Amino acid sequence: MLISRVRMMAILVLVTLLLIPAGAARADSVAGDVRVAVLPFVINAGDDFSYLKDSLPELLADRLRDVGFNVVDLAEVRRVLHDKNITTVTAASAREVALLTGAGFAVFGAMNQIGDAISLDARLADAYGSDAGKSISVTKDGLINLLPAVDDLVARMRVDLLKLEVVAEVDVEGTKVLDKDVVLMRLTLQRGDMLTARAANTALKNIYDLGYFDDVKVRIEDVSEGKRVVFVVVEKPRIQALGVRGADAISSGDILEAVSTKKGGVVNPKVLADDIRVIREMYRKDGYYKARVSHEVEDAGTGVARLTFVVDEGPKLYITDVVIDGAKQLDPSDIKGVLALKERGMFSWITNTGVLKEELLDRDAAAIEAYYNSKGFIEVRVGRPEVEIKDKGITVVYQVWEGQRYKMGDTLFKGDLIDDPAVLANITAIGKLKEKDDYFDRSLLKADVDSLTTHYNDYGYAYADVKVNLKDNPETQVVDVVYTISKHQRVYIRRVLIEGNTVTRDNVIMRQMRLADGDMFSGEKLKRSHGRLTNLDYFERVDISPVPTGNPEEMDLVVKVKDKPTGRIGGGIGYSTYDSVYLAAQVSESNLFGKGYLLALNGAFSGRKTVYTLTFRNPNLNDSDVGMTAEAHKRDEDYTDFTKRSVGGIISFDYPVGEYTTVAWDYTGEYYRLTNISDNASQTVKDDKGSHFLSQLAAGITRDTRDNFIHTTEGTVTSMAIAYGGGPLGGTDDFVKYTGAFQWYTPTLEEVVFHSKVWAGYLHRNFGNSKVPTDQRFELGGVGTVRGYSSYSISPLDSTDATEGGNKAFYLNLELRRQLSKEYGIGSLVFFDAGNSWKESEMFFSSPVRKGTAPALGLYKSVGAGINWYSPMGPVGIVYGYGLDRIGGTGRHKIEMLMGQQF
Repeated sequence: MLISRVRMMAILVLVTLLLIPAGAARADSVAGDVRVAVLPFVINAGDDFSYLKDSLPELLADRLRDVGFNVVDLAEVRRVLHDKNITTVTAASAREVALLTGAGFAVFGAMNQIGDAISLDARLADAYGSDAGKSISVTKDGLINLLPAVDDLVARMRVDLLKLEVVAEVDVEGTKVLDKDVVLMRLTLQRGDMLTARAANTALKNIYDLGYFDDVKVRIEDVSEGKRVVFVVVEKPRIQALGVRGADAISSGDILEAVSTKKGGVVNPKVLADDIRVIREMYRKDGYYKARVSHEVEDAGTGVARLTFVVDEGPKLYITDVVIDGAKQLDPSDIKGVLALKERGMFSWITNTGVLKEELLDRDAAAIEAYYNSKGFIEVRVGRPEVEIKDKGITVVYQVWEGQRYKMGDTLFKGDLIDDPAVLANITAIGKLKEKDDYFDRSLLKADVDSLTTHYNDYGYAYADVKVNLKDNPETQVVDVVYTISKHQRVYIRRVLIEGNTVTRDNVIMRQMRLADGDMFSGEKLKRSHGRLTNLDYFERVDISPVPTGNPEEMDLVVKVKDKPTGRIGGGIGYSTYDSVYLAAQVSESNLFGKGYLLALNGAFSGRKTVYTLTFRNPNLNDSDVGMTAEAHKRDEDYTDFTKRSVGGIISFDYPVGEYTTVAWDYTGEYYRLTNISDNASQTVKDDKGSHFLSQLAAGITRDTRDNFIHTTEGTVTSMAIAYGGGPLGGTDDFVKYTGAFQWYTPTLEEVVFHSKVWAGYLHRNFGNSKVPTDQRFELGGVGTVRGYSSYSISPLDSTDATEGGNKAFYLNLELRRQLSKEYGIGSLVFFDAGNSWKESEMFFSSPVRKGTAPALGLYKSVGAGINWYSPMGPVGIVYGYGLDRIGGTGRHKIEMLMGQQF
C-alpha cells in the first residue's frame, strides 16, 4: 500500500512538472542552430519509478526547447534505436544516433536514487567527436526536486553546447553629464547572462536609442569569473543655453516652460521631436494653424551647445464661416447659437471667439443634434465636422440630415404604478407639450426620469428603474412617450457609516443626516443630507453612497467626507464712500475641536468707526436641536449728526421647526453714549444726547430653502422678527420693532440666477409711552439696503431739514447674478434697488418733499453692478451704484469696496 501511494505521488509530481511552463527566458537565436538528440536514461530507482524511463527524456527535451535549442523528436530517436538494434547506449552509439538524426550533440545517462536523494548523471556527446563525451552531474533531495535538477542540468549543458562565456560584469565609460546608472538600468544584458554577439549588439542598440550619445562602442575583457563587458559612449553636447527665435504670439518663457528639454541636459533627438510637437500644438490652440517649428544646435566642439527653437508663426487664422449644411426646417442662425465655436465677429478681440478649438468640434456636433431633438426632430443625424483651413480663414461644416418633425402625443405610464397616472403626469414636464400643441422635446426626458425616480425613492423604492420608450407615427408625425416603471422592493437603511473624517466628530456629521439606521430610504432626504453637510462648510468633499448589503431590502449608507482647514487668520484693506479707507482683521475657527463650535474675533477700523466683536456659537447644545450663540462687542462710530460709543453683548438661542424653518430668541444688553451732537441735528437726536442702556428681548422665525448658502441658485428665505425694548425689561430705550423680509432665487438664462429681496420694518413706542429712541430708527442707503446712495442718507427730515430717522421703512432689491469662476468663487451681478423710510406723520409709499425732491412712487431708486469674491476670509467685492433720484446736493455715483459681507 505504501509503495502504491509513493508511486501515485511520484506520477502526480511528474505530471505537474511537465505542465508547469519553464521560467527561464528563451536563449538567443544562436541556440536554435544547435540540434540535440535526447536518448533514453537508465533509471536506477526501483520498479516503482520505471515510468521515468520515458518521462525523463520528454522532460529534458522540453526544457532544452524552452531555452531555444533544436531538439530531435523523441519518436525519431526511438525509431533509429530500433532500426540499429541499440539496447544499451554508449558514447559511440549516442554519436551514431546523433549523426543519423542530423543532430550535432546527443545526451544520455542515468537517474539514480540513493535514499531520499536523486542524481542525474548525464553525458554530452559531440556527434563529430571521438571521446566519451563530457560528464555532467546534478544532485537534489527528493523526487519533488526533479524539475530543478533537470533545469540545472540544462543550464550546464547550455554553456557547453553554445561554448559561451558568462557575463561577469557590465560597465559604462565616457558619461559626463548623464549618470551611468541611468544607462545600466536600461540594459538587457546583465551579470550572469550568457555573452553572445546578438546580446551585445542588442544592448549597444538600446543604449544608442536612448538618444543621449553620438557614438557607442563595446569592449570585452577577460576576468576570472568570465567576461567584463564595457560600453564606451560619447555623449551628445550638453545644452548650455536654450532659447526661442521668432515667437511673438506666445512668450518665449511659456514655450520653454512647456518643453521637456531643459538647460543643463543633453541634446536628445527624440525629446526634441516631442518638444516641437508640443510647440506646434500650443500655436494651433492659439489659432496659428500654419506655424512651422524647427531647431538649431550650435556646437563649438567643446562639449556644450546652444539649442534654439525656431518658430515661423504664420498668420493667425479665425473661423470665418460655420456652415450648417442641410438645415432646411430650422434657421441656421438659431442653430449656431448653441455652438461653442463661433465665427469671428466685431468683438472677437475681447471675447476670443473665432478661434478654432478642435476639442470642441465633437461637442458642437452633439449640441446640434440635441438642439434638433429639442425641436421635434427625433430622426436627425449630424455628420462628423469637416474643417477647411484656407489662407484667409477657417470654415467649419456640419452636415445635417433632419428627418421628419414630430408633435408631442400622449404620455403613458406602465409597470408598477404607486400613484394615479394623473399624479405621475403632473410630476413630469413632457406631457405639458401636448397641451400647448408643441413639438416633442427630447431634452425633457432625462429630467422627467429623474423626477419619477426621485418620487419613487421618496416612498422607499431605492432601486426604482424608469425606462423611456418613444412610439412615433411617421404618418401623423406624432410621438407618444411611454414611461415603464419597475419599483422593485422597498429598501430600509441598515447602518449609516462615516469615513474620511479626521477632525470633525461623527456626531457632528450624524446630526446633519436626515436618514438614520432603520429608516426607510428616501431620495429627498438623501439629497437634503448632502446639502446640509455641504452647507456646514467643514469639508472639501462630501459623498453619500448607498451600498448593497446582500439583503435586497436593506442597504448601508457610506458618508465619505474630507475635512478642510476651517481656521482663518486674515485681514484686508478697503474703501467705501461712507467709511473712506478702512482696515479689517479676523481670527476665527468654525469647527473648534471638531465639535462644530464657532469662535471668532473680528475687528474693523476706519475714519468713522472702530468695531470689535467676539463670537462663540454652539449649534447643538448637548447634541440637541437647540443652538446657542454668545457675542460681546465694542463699537465706536461717528454718524453724520452724532457719535455713538457702545459696549454690550447678545445671548441667543435657536431651534428648528421642521426641515427648513428655525425659530430664534435672544436678549441684548448694551450700554451706549451719544455725544458730539451736531448743531444741525434734529431735535429728536438732541433729546437723546447722553447715556443709554438697551435691554431688549427679540424673537423671530426664518424659513430657508436655499440649495447652497454661498453660491445659491434656487430657493427662498422668509423671515419675520419682533424686538421689545425697555418696559419690564428695564433700561432706557422703550420700543417695539417689527421686521420682515422675503428673498427668492431662481435660475434664468444659462448660469444666470435671478435674486429678489423685499424688506419692511415698523417701529413704535412700547407700553411705557416713552418716545422711540434715535438709535432704533430706520435710515436706509448703502450696501445692504439701497445701493447707489450714501449710508443712512435715505431718512425723513424734521422741520429744519435735519435727518431724524423713520419709524417705518421699505426696500426692494432685484438682481441678476452670474458666477464667473467656480474655482475661485468669483461672481458678478447687476441690480435695481428701491426704498425709503418714513416718520410717524407719513404713510408707507408716500412721497414727502425732501430738500426739494419727491421720488416717484415714494421710493428712491438706483441701478448698478458689482463683482464679488468669496475669499478665504469672507466675501470681498466692489459695487458701483447710480442713484436715479437725487437726495439734496449729494452725488449720484457711489463706489463701495466691501469686506466680510454679502451684497
